[in-house]
Amino acid sequence: MWKRNVKEGPLYGAFPLLSRALPPCLHTRYEVAMPDRYRCRVEDAVVRPEKREALEGLVRKLFERRHHGLIGGREKDWLTVELVQSLRVESQVYQEELSTKTDGPLPFALGYFQVRGDRLTLVSDEVPANVSPETFVRFVSEFVQVGATFWFGDEEGDQAWTIRGVGEVERGAGTAGAAPRQVPEDESAGANN
Repeated sequence: MWKRNVKEGPLYGAFPLLSRALPPCLHTRYEVAMPDRYRCRVEDAVVRPEKREALEGLVRKLFERRHHGLIGGREKDWLTVELVQSLRVESQVYQEELSTKTDGPLPFALGYFQVRGDRLTLVSDEVPANVSPETFVRFVSEFVQVGATFWFGDEEGDQAWTIRGVGEVERGAGTAGAAPRQVPEDESAGANN
């Protein structure tokens, strides 16, 4: 379930683009272990009415491209640019904060959601971990109303991210166990009687 990413950079990591110009003795090699997938739960994810159509289109597009990692060569390069451009057209947060014109994080986890009524719901218990939870929630914040909470978990526990505004997220307290179970409204209404 875990993959190893090997990265190279300068000794202090302050200027990764300059690392190619530095002598080899100043390079350091480090490994970063990250999960392939995160457990995921969502609470109170009400879709902004004016963004519903754009969100549905992005969910569909990211679902269709979920096997992007299996494509190789020039085709992958063109598909990456195409996907980045479509995300930039639909999302100011993505355009201004998360991407360049041809590159950026690809939030494939959105393809594991769907819009049902006025809510963004998960269709799976796990989502791809190719984008950090904070980046994913920051991206989704443009499409979902304030107060939505996304829980992401791995072997170390669960972490909550709550939307505070467009492009604004807040990290919540993590738990050692599983994230709270989503209770259907009709089930919770009967508990008070």
